[in-house]
Amino acid sequence: MIHKPLRRRTTPILAATMLAGSTPALAQTMALEPLVITTSSMDTPYEVTSDPRKPHASLPAQDGGAYLESVTGFNVSRKGGTSGEPVLRGLGGSRLNISASGGAIPGGCPSRMDPPTAYIFPQSYDRIEITKGPQSVRYGPATAGSVRFERDTPDFSRAATRGFASFTAGSHARNDMATDITTGDANGYARFIGTLSSQDDYEDGGGETVHSQHERWSTSAIAGWTPGSDTEVEFSYDRSNAEAAYDDRSMDGTDFDRTGYRLSGSRRNLTPWLTRVEATAYYNNVHHVMDNFRLRDPGNMAMTRIVERTTLGGRLAADMALFAGMDLHAGMDFATNEHADSGPLMTMGSPLAGARFRNAPTPDTAEFADFGLFADMEQAISETSWITLGLRGDYHEAEALAAGFGNADQGEADHRTQWSGFGRYEVALEDLPLNLYAGLGRSERAPDFWERERDFGIGNEALTQVDAGVTIDHRRVQGTVALFHGWYDDYILITDQGDSARNVDAVTRGLEADVTITLTPALSLNSSLAWTRSTNDTDNEPLAQTPPLEGTLGLDYAHAGYSAGIQWRGVARQDRVDEGSGTIYSLDTRETPGFATLSVHGGIQLFERTRLSAGIDNVFDRRYAEHIQEGSADLGASSEPINEPGRILWANLTTEF
Repeated sequence: MIHKPLRRRTTPILAATMLAGSTPALAQTMALEPLVITTSSMDTPYEVTSDPRKPHASLPAQDGGAYLESVTGFNVSRKGGTSGEPVLRGLGGSRLNISASGGAIPGGCPSRMDPPTAYIFPQSYDRIEITKGPQSVRYGPATAGSVRFERDTPDFSRAATRGFASFTAGSHARNDMATDITTGDANGYARFIGTLSSQDDYEDGGGETVHSQHERWSTSAIAGWTPGSDTEVEFSYDRSNAEAAYDDRSMDGTDFDRTGYRLSGSRRNLTPWLTRVEATAYYNNVHHVMDNFRLRDPGNMAMTRIVERTTLGGRLAADMALFAGMDLHAGMDFATNEHADSGPLMTMGSPLAGARFRNAPTPDTAEFADFGLFADMEQAISETSWITLGLRGDYHEAEALAAGFGNADQGEADHRTQWSGFGRYEVALEDLPLNLYAGLGRSERAPDFWERERDFGIGNEALTQVDAGVTIDHRRVQGTVALFHGWYDDYILITDQGDSARNVDAVTRGLEADVTITLTPALSLNSSLAWTRSTNDTDNEPLAQTPPLEGTLGLDYAHAGYSAGIQWRGVARQDRVDEGSGTIYSLDTRETPGFATLSVHGGIQLFERTRLSAGIDNVFDRRYAEHIQEGSADLGASSEPINEPGRILWANLTTEF
């Protein structure tokens, strides 16, 4: 591999991740000072790696979207107490490519009750990897970037059993449990993961109850075969379900039933030039039910809607070392998915009569197929500099299986080709603890199910973006600063209060920073900043659903197994709005005032591998709402913004064995 000084800081987070596959003796020898994650710091200005099992400074996340909210540049569009829509730099939905163990879970609800992260339980994964902007071609076309929830292959040199368990309790009857047990030897392993999360309706800072109760569970069974040090074969089975009350609309999600299968294999060191080959195949089925009678009073009419989405996909890729100083990664991926929808079903009289809706037929509405080829190359220029180049081509096919889908005729099909690519130059300064980079990337994507539902023939969206940044790795100062400026060709804008979609040209620019200053061996100051400004050039309007400026400032103490900290978060006013326009998951409806919140946390290492953490979020019980959220009566939502939770007390116990 190419030696890249400073490219990846070996922070305690990353070191702990690397230890996860080590033997117990090695893990004890390399024991680290206990760490509480305040935010998931960037490893480079365009990459983030985080361990979802490490203690956090705030209430542990109950789904994938809530976890991403702690990463600089991310926001979440709140619907209730769970299943929020993650947004990076104002971009979410299909602009943010989200995968779980290499498989896609696109969700099925036409009103976005179930984004992909609604089916992801963070503590059931070993690490989360994020690429920001068009700086990779490996994970599909995505203008915002990609998020990968990954599980590591355990490494057993001898027979052993390992485990992880986490318990969380908090205000509003919050109760989370997660467990992970792996047993195996040099020939293979078996792993079982289970999670459970529930919470009652919460109260905002003004004491008002928000319709937000939820209950979620998941199980995963994994079997692996390792006949040699260079060969791995793994099969996994995932099953989960949930119900969630939504305050932003007239119906709740009462069934988030997911079944998934995955088969993967890899082989290393096949030849001197072919260093690794990997293959993955996956299947995911999502059965989603929404209704107005299980979690609320329906009045005189019970309503329900049943949707289903089945996804089949795979990936084949290889790592090659064709020339000295060069790493080449190339491969292909594909995915097909079919969407079925019962349409609105209604009945007068007793709400219990709605129970018969559960098994109502769900006619097919649309079918999609995607096939992609990609390759990226990393070439060392010198001992301290290197370039990375990538190219991707995608073929996309969509077919309307029901008449009227996006105003298309039944059986109407659309075929398209998209091209994406990037180039990046990085250099490590020899006399300074700095790593600099500059990149130019382009990502083109076809419209997704939700955009085609409004206009089947709407054009592709493309983003061309310049990125630049610096990584600082000084003994006392560590951090990253990133700048970006992008141009959209045919940005897909949802308009007419959510009923239509059209293409516009737009410009986006922004800044992100994560900096930690070590004041003493036990005391550190951390800060983050995220600013995005986007404009719809076609209409000379602000680009809808752009988040406001926000920043955090925290002080953390960690010594001899004890930790404590305080964090302030400030968000500016957002008056750049385009009312009635937005995205597939939310529209601009109002200007939003600025706000600030404060949280405190503390922890103690009870035993060598057991830690108790506790904290208070929103200490002063502030009443506030985030700018990014649906908030539109025209989409069946509340005309009032959904306020965030008020003061929350929580405690978390984590142990490894």
